[in-house]
Amino acid sequence: MKKILCILFVLLLAAGCSSKNHYSYVSEGDEVLISGPNKYSYTKNDLYASLKKASEGAITNEILTRIARNIEGIDLDSIYADADSLIETYVSMGYESYIVASYGSLEAYRQSYISSLILSELSKQYARENYDTLVADKKPVKMQIATFENLEDAEKCIEDVKNGSTFDMAAVNNNAANAPQSAVYTDDDASLAYEIKEYLNSTENTGLSTILVSTASSTDENGNAVDVNTYYLLNVESRNTEDFTEELIELLASSVSTDTVKEYFLSTHDIKFYDQDLYEMMSAAYEVLK
Repeated sequence: MKKILCILFVLLLAAGCSSKNHYSYVSEGDEVLISGPNKYSYTKNDLYASLKKASEGAITNEILTRIARNIEGIDLDSIYADADSLIETYVSMGYESYIVASYGSLEAYRQSYISSLILSELSKQYARENYDTLVADKKPVKMQIATFENLEDAEKCIEDVKNGSTFDMAAVNNNAANAPQSAVYTDDDASLAYEIKEYLNSTENTGLSTILVSTASSTDENGNAVDVNTYYLLNVESRNTEDFTEELIELLASSVSTDTVKEYFLSTHDIKFYDQDLYEMMSAAYEVLK
C-alpha cells in the first residue's frame, strides 16, 4: 500500500527540524529477501536502510538538478559547459591521473563539480528569495579599504586623493599594505576591524573616511611591551543596496549553509518520497519534477 513517507528525505535534513517526520518505513518491510544459515535473514527494511545510506546524495542531487532547471530557471547548459571546459584544462595540464585517483574517474569528478555549481546557483537564488530577511540588520556597504603602518602614509594618501588621484593608486603609492579592492561588506563580517565597524555605524557618509586607528599590544626585539598602531582609510562607494544588489547576493549566498539551501528548496517545492516498494520509492522521487 502506498504511503507518503515524509515531506523531505529525512537523512538530508538538519537535526533541528523537529517539525518533520524523521522516520521512514517500507511497505511489508519485514519481508525476507535473503536467508541463510543460523537463522540469518536480510529483509526489505535492511535493504532500504542500505539503499538510503548509499544513495541519499545521488537522489538529492538529481532532485535539486531538476528543481534548478525546471522550476528555478537556472541555465544548466552553461554549468555543463563550464565543467567540460575545466576538465579539458586539467587534462591538458596533466592532472588526469590525480583526478582519477581522487574521484575514481573523470566523469565522477565532473558530476561532483556540476553538483557544486548547481548548489552555488541555488544558494544565490535562495539569497534572492530571502533577500529582505538576510539583509536585515547587516548594514551592507560597498567600499575600498587601505591599511597603513605609518600615519604619515595615510595622511599623504588622503592628500593625493584630494589632488585627483584614485583611491587605490594613492594607497599603493603611499606604502599601503594592500591594494584596495572594491567589495561589499556587512556589519557581521569578521574580517573588519572593530574601528572600521564603529566608524560605519556612526555615520552615513560616503567617500573618504577619517583615518581610523587600531592599537594592539606586541613586544619589541628586547622583549619589551609596546603598542603597535594600524591605520585604516576607507573609500565608502555606496550605502544604497540597489547599487550593488548582485554583489550583495553573492556575499549572502556564500554565508548560507548548504544544508539550509537544500532543505529550503526541497521544502518549498513540496518534494515527497513515496513507498510502494524499493524500486518505486526511487522512481517516484525522480518523477516528482517531471
